[in-house]
Amino acid sequence: MPFDYNKVKDILACPRCHAELVLDDAALVSVNPEFRLSYPIVDDIPRLLEEEALELSPENWAEVMQRHGRDAKSGLPVSSTSLPE
Repeated sequence: MPFDYNKVKDILACPRCHAELVLDDAALVSVNPEFRLSYPIVDDIPRLLEEEALELSPENWAEVMQRHGRDAKSGLPVSSTSLPE
């Protein structure tokens, strides 16, 4: 059975920091700017092991966040970052 991100996105979390994960090509990427971890999906199975995670550079992580409608500095959805204080 192929991996269906939409069915599990609400329960997926980064094993290290428990942040939300976004699907980016063949990886799940943590929205936490402090860690910037990318977990591979191999043969339709997410490999949510810290040992297999790749730490993205700040620039690469920011690009992933922008592709997914998130703030390039905080990882928050863009609509959340523009709320009045």
